[in-house]
Parts: sequence; structure tokens; C-alpha cells
Amino acid sequence: MKNDDFIRQFLEGDTKLLNSIYINSFKYVAHYITSRDGTQKDAEDIFHNALILIYVKLKEGKLNIKTFDNYLFTVCKNLWKRENTKYRVTKTNVTPLVSEELDKAAFYLEHSQWELYKEKFELLSVQCKEILTMVFQKKSYTEIVNKYSYNSQTVARQRVFKCKTRLSKLIKEDLRFSKLKHN
Repeated sequence: MKNDDFIRQFLEGDTKLLNSIYINSFKYVAHYITSRDGTQKDAEDIFHNALILIYVKLKEGKLNIKTFDNYLFTVCKNLWKRENTKYRVTKTNVTPLVSEELDKAAFYLEHSQWELYKEKFELLSVQCKEILTMVFQKKSYTEIVNKYSYNSQTVARQRVFKCKTRLSKLIKEDLRFSKLKHN
């Protein structure tokens, strides 16, 4: 398949292509993450976040991929490394110096981001909201499959991916997003 056809099908959410991506790539990502103190759930989350990140970059025209599987794996590795550095404990005692104004500004920014998220979340279909809520509650894909009678976990993963992508698109299309992103 030509690269342009592959990208077009990926952006359209072609089910066969997404199944192929899961079948061919997820096992390598899962092995990488689980061999580095991660869980299967961590691998699933990282894999989905990488797909969403790639989707957004492709949609914005900011990406030119030669080998999709290699690029996907690299994005997953980088996301996992970033995730791990978030939770590293340092032995230095750091006393943050935060002025009251900065504290208020940070609160306002977080509050504005949360309000935008909630507003766009409510625009999703009832099923998407329920599925994403289950994901946020760390429910397994098996539970999602059982609740919605999907044929497999791959179908559930695809549905989660599409719901996350839809939410991300709604947020990024809002004019407030660029203002909040740059702050």
C-alpha cells in the first residue's frame, strides 16, 4: 500500500487498517513497556496516546512518516520515558518559590482548561462519554467489551481511540484552546 493511501485510511479511521496496526505493532510496544516496569494497561494507554498524537500531527500536516510502525514505536518509547520521568523521586529538598499572583494565574489557567474540557466532553455521544469515563476510571478493555457487546478488545480499543480523537478535535477546534495552550 502506498504511504499516501495508508495515511488517508488512518485519518479516516479505516477499521481494517487500525486492526492491522494493533496486530502488528501493539505486541512490541507492550513488550517494551512491560519489560520496563510498566503494566499491560500502561502499554494500552501509551499506545492509544501515541496513535492520537500521530493522528493530530498528520491532520495538522506537521508530519511526514516514511515507516509508520517504526515511528509509532518511537513515539510510544518517548511517551513511556516521559511518563516514567514524571514519577521519579529526587533526593533534593526543593522549596518552590511561588508568588501569590503566579499561584492565582496557574489556578485560573487550570480552571479554564478544565471548563473547556468539560464543555467539549458534553458534546460527545452518550456512548463515547461512558466509554471515556470507564477509561478514566481505569476499567479494563474486557469490561468495555462486556458492557457494549463488542466482538473483541481490538474493537473496544478502536472505539476508545475514536472517542479520544473526537474529544481532542473538539477541544482543538475551539478558539480558546490556542490561548490556553500558549499560557
